[in-house]
Amino acid sequence: MSSPRSHPHFDDKGTLDWETHFRDAMARAKREKRLLFIEFGRLACGQCRALVQSVVPRADIAPLLQQHFVALASDCDDPEAEVEELAMKLEDAMMLPFVLFADANGQFLEGSSGAVSPAAFRATLERLVAAKG
Repeated sequence: MSSPRSHPHFDDKGTLDWETHFRDAMARAKREKRLLFIEFGRLACGQCRALVQSVVPRADIAPLLQQHFVALASDCDDPEAEVEELAMKLEDAMMLPFVLFADANGQFLEGSSGAVSPAAFRATLERLVAAKG
């Protein structure tokens, strides 16, 4: 296996193999029978940095992401239409990052906006994995 691709803006300590294009992420999710985890943010966003650098690499979170999700880093300063469409499904989305979850067909499952609590993030991952079966 090749080494993981880094997040384009932040250091996740080598935790995830990040895609940077929606179609590539979706194709990989289908091929690997995984869900999509999308970090929709920007370089200048402190909460985006906190998610990628402090939440994603946690020992209680990283294994769930690595085993069940394909990670997509999507830049809101140069958004892809598919990611924007998913972000529009968030209710009361006012702050970055937008954390989006979709199935391998690109269908919105759930998401959040703003600061990410590690406990809430882990609970969301566990719920999505259990629902997937």
